[in-house]
Amino acid sequence: MKRRYLVLALAIVVASVALTMTGRPRRDAVPPIAASAAPVVELVVVIEPGRVSPAATSVPKGHRVRLRVDHRGRATVRLALAGYEDLLDIPPLAPGTTWAGEFLADRPGEDFAWLLDGQPAGRLTVTGSHLIEGHR
Repeated sequence: MKRRYLVLALAIVVASVALTMTGRPRRDAVPPIAASAAPVVELVVVIEPGRVSPAATSVPKGHRVRLRVDHRGRATVRLALAGYEDLLDIPPLAPGTTWAGEFLADRPGEDFAWLLDGQPAGRLTVTGSHLIEGHR
């Protein structure tokens, strides 16, 4: 009698493992989300002595921002976008240089300052809702 229960228990364990392994999606079976799937918006920022032009810009949430920075000032400067420092790393810009890069505008809000040598010099607004579509 004990042997029947042992065989039954072993059969249940084997069946459980088999069902678990066949029910899980394999990593290679799940297609990766392409970074290029997001719509692209072009943004040009011009650095002039002590300011950024245009002073205020906006992009839609969920768009990939293709950024070009033209430096027309007279000294090497450092430009950063507050709130997006982890996604956008702009190196120091020498006078007369142009820099290009991309980032995903996935953080909606109006408080993203263009920091020119650590000082606010302009503003980027990312328009759109904080809510995930379909959720209330």
